[in-house]
Amino acid sequence: MLKLVLESSVPFEKELWTVFKKYDDDGKLKISNIRSAFNDLNLFPSYSQVQEMVHCAVEYGSPCMADHVTFGEFCVLVDELRHHYETCFTQPLPQSVLPSKVQAHGTEGRRKRKGLRPLMFLGGSCGSPKGPSLWRQQEAIPYLKQHNITFYNPQVNTWRPELIELEDRAKQVADLLLFVIENCTRAVVSLCEIAYLVGCQRQIVVMFKDLKGDVFSVCDETISEREKEDLRRGRQVLIDIIERNGIPVFDNMNKALDCLSLNIHQGVRIQDLTLSHGAQPVKHGHMLVGEALLKLRETFNSITCDSEGRITKDELRLGYRCFTGRELSASNLHQRRPDKLSFSFEEFCCIVTECKRQRPSVVSSLCTALFNPFRWIAEKFGSQKVTHADCVDVHDIYLGGSCGDTNWREDIALPLIKRHGVSFHNPHVTEWYNSLIPMQVAEREKCRLMLYVITNTTRAVAAMVEAAYYIGLGCRVVLCLQKLQPNIPISSEEVTHCALQDYNRGRAYLSDMASREGVPEFEDVAEAVECAINQINEMHSLQGT
Repeated sequence: MLKLVLESSVPFEKELWTVFKKYDDDGKLKISNIRSAFNDLNLFPSYSQVQEMVHCAVEYGSPCMADHVTFGEFCVLVDELRHHYETCFTQPLPQSVLPSKVQAHGTEGRRKRKGLRPLMFLGGSCGSPKGPSLWRQQEAIPYLKQHNITFYNPQVNTWRPELIELEDRAKQVADLLLFVIENCTRAVVSLCEIAYLVGCQRQIVVMFKDLKGDVFSVCDETISEREKEDLRRGRQVLIDIIERNGIPVFDNMNKALDCLSLNIHQGVRIQDLTLSHGAQPVKHGHMLVGEALLKLRETFNSITCDSEGRITKDELRLGYRCFTGRELSASNLHQRRPDKLSFSFEEFCCIVTECKRQRPSVVSSLCTALFNPFRWIAEKFGSQKVTHADCVDVHDIYLGGSCGDTNWREDIALPLIKRHGVSFHNPHVTEWYNSLIPMQVAEREKCRLMLYVITNTTRAVAAMVEAAYYIGLGCRVVLCLQKLQPNIPISSEEVTHCALQDYNRGRAYLSDMASREGVPEFEDVAEAVECAINQINEMHSLQGT
């Protein structure tokens, strides 16, 4: 590969090779270093985007393991992300967002506190009466007092439902919200609160005490592997929501507090924090990445007949034309790789990337305009900004909510929906991977209404987090909430008293969010589905469709 790069006279490729070698691990860029490598190139992907990159790198028979990318793949991914940055796509709104809510984000419910010291809301893990969380008393409060920042501390020895309204008032008037998530608590309420506040476009600082760790014990109770998985999925979905909105996630309390102070005293938006501030920035975290890599691998596999996985010069030029729609002349290829007769997928990636970044000549552009005007128009105007979700394959109802040991979709929702001729998207999968999050979000946000059914046979942490976000964002949501019961097991596991309180408290907060935002809420699944169908029919009737 070094010889391949040295043969290239393209500054782009040499720049990438310098960065790649900085983190090189036996010719591979490990997933733990991908983000740092991109940051060195002034690119700031989200955690989910990195997972998606690695996932795409192993599709279509790639020989690499699902924990790294190679140099050729790195070139393609950098080129793709730079293209997104250069075209400056704005984050599209979900199809389900209500027009009346768009202008209200960030200001709804806020009361100005002119002349008063800035107010901080200290949300996040509270612990239990036997083992309360101490991050507020030991770390946050001393810092805030030192920096002349007032605060509201919601931590109490015994939680009561009437505290929800009191906390909500404090969150409404707060200038900034700090949420700290520890692994000694389930923090179900906090996960939902964060998602809702991000949807409301509030300024929020989120810190995970152990970003990569699991919840092992709560209230002296050992957490089962199945529950660990449910909590982990909920946190990963939340991190994606935070970062796709351009908000950095912290794993260091001191850095989080310093950035908090920058926001309060210097007016630096949380989304504008940089590496020099101690934050991990995210730019264009909503973009799907890896598509170019998938198409390249598919193109390469479709034209190679070599058992060793190599292509000839003519096959490479054919592959380049299939992928880009442009011609790569034999002389141009010979000039770039004079001594090469066959090429691996790695070399194919490098050559395609370097040739793509070379601007076409005036004569070439003129010929394209004359003989292929549709492609010329696409190239010239294809980078215009978009502000709404792609209207292709739009569905009426998104069937979100509980998965696993529940059949509400098959037994109740689908028969009703099909009877009324309403289109839908069913996200249910037999096995879930965090690399699927970006693709699932893209499909979800092409639906006109979000139906979330939270059953009493599942923990449904990730589903509650999603529902809270879209409620805060001002989307058309219908909610079905069922409380857990002590006599109903989850995945054949008994629900302890502590777990019952934690998960039902999360449902209570989600219900309060829905009530404040005017979201219809039901306990019966069929009633919720019928409400969703009626809303869709009314929408089509008003639109004349």
